[in-house]
Amino acid sequence: MLSILKLIWINTGIYISLLSWTGLSIIISPVCYLFFTKILRREKPETLRKMIWYYGWTCSRLMSLFVDIKWPEQKELPSPCIIVANHESFFDPYLVSFQPDQNICMAVRNWPFKIPFYGFYMRLAGYINVESDDLDNIKNQATKALAENASLMFFPEGTRSRDGSLGRFHSGPFHIAMETGIPIVPLCISGSYKLLPRESMILRPSKVRGLILDPVYPDKYKDKQNAHIELRRAVKEIMVAGIENLKKDEWK
Repeated sequence: MLSILKLIWINTGIYISLLSWTGLSIIISPVCYLFFTKILRREKPETLRKMIWYYGWTCSRLMSLFVDIKWPEQKELPSPCIIVANHESFFDPYLVSFQPDQNICMAVRNWPFKIPFYGFYMRLAGYINVESDDLDNIKNQATKALAENASLMFFPEGTRSRDGSLGRFHSGPFHIAMETGIPIVPLCISGSYKLLPRESMILRPSKVRGLILDPVYPDKYKDKQNAHIELRRAVKEIMVAGIENLKKDEWK
């Protein structure tokens, strides 16, 4: 009986909180955007990227009222950098706020661009569609964002994990790192799969944890054959170890 009541509390609390905050954001975001860009003369893509970061940060804080979410130790990140994160759950993009950089250009699949309101702002923010664009176009968009001093964020698995384990990495962010010299910052997330596994709408009690690992500099691999593959392999290895450490923390 107690577990059923807890499930009801978690699901009702999180869904109502996020829907309410999203509705409020739809109302106030145009006013905020015009204020920052027209009156304060802030750069438009950067303003939107920071607004989206704050939206995700607030969503994460609202979720933490109902589930055990622990923010990672904050580190000063290289600016700009390429953040790569594992992808366990629908809620992982909200957990971008686990890392402190607010000027984030995310690389995502095609379907979020089709969501009303979300897709419009994502395009204005210069987010990268990794599913419908070819590698050269992705590189061009990434280079433009980096020139605006935005950090890039990729989920290199390309989709949510089917069983909670770390899947195969695609090469896009590692190609970009090798060509630009921009460091990779791994962001490990654990517990979000248990919170909301793929193809489920029922939220479950979970301990969600994050870990920001030290930057991996591509210069170390530039003289290797298939340098981007070696970089990809190295980053995945340290992320596997980082996620294992987080899973141990879940049992504490």
